[in-house]
Amino acid sequence: MNIAVKETEPLGITYDRLRLDKVLTHLVEKYEIKKALELPTDGAKAMPGIYSLALARAGCHVYLYNPEPQGLEVWRRLGLEDMFTVVEGNDPANTGLATGEYDLVWNFVTVGFRENFADIIAEMSRLTSRFTMTVHCNGYNYGYPWHRFLHWLFRLEWTHGETAYFFPKCVRSVYEESGLNPIDFGLLDMPWWPDPPGFRDVRLHLSGGDDVKSREWTAPIEEVYASGRVPDLLRFLSAIENSPVPKPVRYIFSHLFYVLGEKK
Repeated sequence: MNIAVKETEPLGITYDRLRLDKVLTHLVEKYEIKKALELPTDGAKAMPGIYSLALARAGCHVYLYNPEPQGLEVWRRLGLEDMFTVVEGNDPANTGLATGEYDLVWNFVTVGFRENFADIIAEMSRLTSRFTMTVHCNGYNYGYPWHRFLHWLFRLEWTHGETAYFFPKCVRSVYEESGLNPIDFGLLDMPWWPDPPGFRDVRLHLSGGDDVKSREWTAPIEEVYASGRVPDLLRFLSAIENSPVPKPVRYIFSHLFYVLGEKK
């Protein structure tokens, strides 16, 4: 495939990767997770295949379901080629993988965009021996109605799936129906701007931006990992998010939430 369009992830995506890393690292340390499956390894308007880097950096071996080659190159450049295994398949709701094979089966945002979300969660529940986690766009964020307005204004097809899964209650319900006991919930990625801010989102939609595989990505998080230097603005935002912000405020400003389920 000829990749023609170059795309650099903006600062906001670097920030959500850093905040996600905090959650994933905590899970590995708290539950001694040794083996994880990211199912699938899609990108959400970002480079696919590198959301699980924090798991590997914390000592967990990661199995990547249908990763993109450009994402795997980041793993290799960071010296983590021994920390991942590629798993190929045609259907994340019917993988054919062994039951109870992984300590953690997880996904960042994209399974919530699929019409068969419940079927995928059931498969994730089958594959895990311990935990399942999914990260979702937060429908309580003040940018959500703005996002819907942008789609209406520019006559853009809504490509973000069933919006019920933008709300924690609905996600928990699916977990319970799939044999998972929701044991943890968290809000993350809490800058002051809405999700999405608008201009980049519209541009990507108009240029077919949902097809992240067609782009040649630059992910600044790679340089952050390699150098250990976090941009000052992101350190400032993290300091605010780490402070005792009241939960109602977190709901309004957080772009994402996660639900962690334990297998019954």
